[in-house]
Amino acid sequence: MKRNSERILIEWLVLGAQGGDRVALQELISVLYPKLLRYAVRQLNDQESARDVVQNAFEVLSKDLRKVADPAAFSGWIYQITHRKCVDHIRRTKQQRTLQDRYEADALVQNSIHQNEESRDQGPDLEVLLNKLSAEAYRLVHLHYLEGFSTKEIAKILAVPEGTVKSRLYAVREHLKSLQR
Repeated sequence: MKRNSERILIEWLVLGAQGGDRVALQELISVLYPKLLRYAVRQLNDQESARDVVQNAFEVLSKDLRKVADPAAFSGWIYQITHRKCVDHIRRTKQQRTLQDRYEADALVQNSIHQNEESRDQGPDLEVLLNKLSAEAYRLVHLHYLEGFSTKEIAKILAVPEGTVKSRLYAVREHLKSLQR
């Protein structure tokens, strides 16, 4: 994972929050909230549900933060929690729907990429290309290229083999190349 100033700040805030500094915890949450919300919105395609999921992830954070032994591993840990909360939300939602609603939800997930989101210094061409990706493909691109996680870290976050992550990233890159033509 890339270590940039934001990562170092997060690690420093984690150490402060683990030491009981409430201001550090509040600052940590304010740094993470937009990033985790953007990730959850892309997974759930629903702003309100994404807010609930991120709130639930922050509840786990406030309760279990002291269990994080290595502050450098914190970002992967909180994304893993957020991912699992998204999966739990999707499972609960699917259980509550009728059979027809389930088919509509599957179509909605497949077409969920048509949302606009803030880009990180990329031109509009990249944003257009990212909006054409499936939710699964976007998840990989987001975690690897926008958040800087390694394939090993992504495999842990998504609970899939590292080889699967590598092959899916390769397929996504090839798909993006074909869209550029």
